[in-house]
Amino acid sequence: MTKNKGPLASEAAKYAEHLADQSGQALTALISAHGNVGDLIKMDFSECEVLIHDHLRQKVGGLALGCFLLATRLSPGATATPLDEDSNLLLLRVTGQARLPNASETDLNRFLAGQRVATLDAMWDAQGKIDQFTLNQLRYAGIRCRLLGTFRMKETKPSEWKLSFGADVSNFYSGRGLKVYKPFGAALAQIVNFQKTKGDDSHPLSGKRVAIGRVRYASSERMVDPAGDSVQVELDPTDLIARRTALFGMSRTGKSNTTKVIASSVFRLREQNKTKGLIGQLVFDVNGEYANENTQDGSEENAACLKNIALHTANATNSDVATYGLASHPNDPTRTIVKVNFFGGLVSKTSTADELSEALEPLLVGKMLIDGQIASDSSKYIANFRNTSLDIPAVLDPSSSVRFQRIILAYRAALSAAGFAPPDTVKKALLKGLFSKDLVQALEQSKSSDSGMYVRAATIIKKETVSWDEAVELVKGLRRFIQDTKHSGYDDFNSKYASQHDGRSWHDERLTGILSIFEYANGVNALRALKDEHDPGSVGDYAQSVMDDLVAGKLVIFDQSLGDPEMNRAAAERIMWVIFNRQKQEFVTAKKDKEGNLIPPPDILVYAEEAHNLLPPNAATDVSNIWSRVAKEGSKYRIGLVYATQEPSSIQSNIMKNTDNWFVAHLNNADETKELRKYYDFDDFVPSILQVPDPGFLRMRTLSNPYIVPVQINRFLVKAK
Repeated sequence: MTKNKGPLASEAAKYAEHLADQSGQALTALISAHGNVGDLIKMDFSECEVLIHDHLRQKVGGLALGCFLLATRLSPGATATPLDEDSNLLLLRVTGQARLPNASETDLNRFLAGQRVATLDAMWDAQGKIDQFTLNQLRYAGIRCRLLGTFRMKETKPSEWKLSFGADVSNFYSGRGLKVYKPFGAALAQIVNFQKTKGDDSHPLSGKRVAIGRVRYASSERMVDPAGDSVQVELDPTDLIARRTALFGMSRTGKSNTTKVIASSVFRLREQNKTKGLIGQLVFDVNGEYANENTQDGSEENAACLKNIALHTANATNSDVATYGLASHPNDPTRTIVKVNFFGGLVSKTSTADELSEALEPLLVGKMLIDGQIASDSSKYIANFRNTSLDIPAVLDPSSSVRFQRIILAYRAALSAAGFAPPDTVKKALLKGLFSKDLVQALEQSKSSDSGMYVRAATIIKKETVSWDEAVELVKGLRRFIQDTKHSGYDDFNSKYASQHDGRSWHDERLTGILSIFEYANGVNALRALKDEHDPGSVGDYAQSVMDDLVAGKLVIFDQSLGDPEMNRAAAERIMWVIFNRQKQEFVTAKKDKEGNLIPPPDILVYAEEAHNLLPPNAATDVSNIWSRVAKEGSKYRIGLVYATQEPSSIQSNIMKNTDNWFVAHLNNADETKELRKYYDFDDFVPSILQVPDPGFLRMRTLSNPYIVPVQINRFLVKAK
């Protein structure tokens, strides 16, 4: 058996060696002889200096600030042994000029040559103005480069070699030379689109990259690209899922266009897989540019707003895009108007817990919105109203049901007094069975100076249903009757009631908490700010509707360009709390699939425009803000956040520190770029970021890309090319 295995083992070894040789050729394919720009003359573990000549610089189409270079001892087209120490390519990026050791001499020669032609109509390097030997010496220069890392071939499986990248250098020798090459064409495309190895938590569709732009090194680039620098740059849309993404730039520098490009790339994942590609996306459209066709989108057939993305996406229908807003729009008849029926639905003392829960869901949402609106009011009577919960009792026996119905009656009376119109289902207040004859008698027999008010309340109670104006009279009378215990006769009534009900008072804290809003005649005015957010015809909770759309993998666009700004803010926060809490619940109560694996929460991606108005300021310590919670904790709950702003310095540093994807356009303020210098190697691009305002010219680093790539983002087109 040993003799039979020998030849086989030998053949296997030869085949493995052949594959290794092929892998070495794949490495040297990234460099070419006509891409040679010079020699590496000095280096350490993070920076290096390269000696170049003007002739070579011109031959490769120039060396712009920020362009990529490769340094190696390998020769173009040669066969490299992967395990050899020299079988690697060092990836460099040009960051500036390096002063050569002979700089003083060359500076003097340039000065003297310039003096000789200062009064002549000629260049100092013109024929006959300087000797050719000196001129050749002056054409040498040094450039400074950042050392980004090392490309080499690695055996990922037996006899399977792949190009790998390490973001450092393991060793260097000061006495060994390295040739430096500029990559272009297919080699450059391979470098700028190199993707790190997938992690264990990678999305199933990870690696399905899409083109979003082209490499762009300089604003002053030539229209013709002789060097082949202008290659496509690709994005892995799954890099954004359950991650934080920053989009920085001044107004009119392409932030919105970039948002459309990345949102559409995520939406089009459904073309790859009908189920795993369904990613719920929510865009808070501050300026209405994603939900409505506008002049900015152009008039071409292939250019329109993000809302129309489903028209040209496989495995998608118009229903896969949902729009919401506080106000209707003539060009969007299917838009869902974001309003709440603050009254809720019909309930009675015989309603079950489930019936109460369904009928009062919008009422509880409205109470939450009101509580947020009056949160800053420190008045005691307002605080009492705000701090009173309207939650359904845990034990719903006949007694607790009646008590709860009285609380709801008082709350709805407060809404009516504030000008909220009741829905048709509760056009009148239902009083039947909520008040006893003993209470009526106590009200009628009161000797207080307010007896007229109490008699009127007693008269109203005797009716089974009353108008809401009458209900307001009733609850005002009850509040005064309970409060004026010494004179109204309530003490005697309550003592008798308590003796018959195990010592319990007729009233409870929740009832008096709601009634406190009537302490002053204008107390209900505090509620009127939310009238515009009330719709008596609304059914259910819009935030839950948004959440359901997101779970279904839809693109949801919330148009915030119309309606009251404060209402838009409150509605956005309401939606975000629902998303956060529901995703958290899915996380802590995860179910299992047929194979026994835990099912994670559905993927949801939220886009926050004007993030400096939403996220807490940099100096803030409050972490209770919903946007802060999502930014810091959302990733584990599968909530991704794309935040866009002109002011990086306004974002809390701990949010920035946990940001995975970066898209940086023009910023005109050194204070803003100061923040960027803290992250990765954005320091290399600060001069360009400050000086170049070209729309769509961004510096991009994403989760799967190991280094920053300068890119000109494509114009968003509904119909992808």
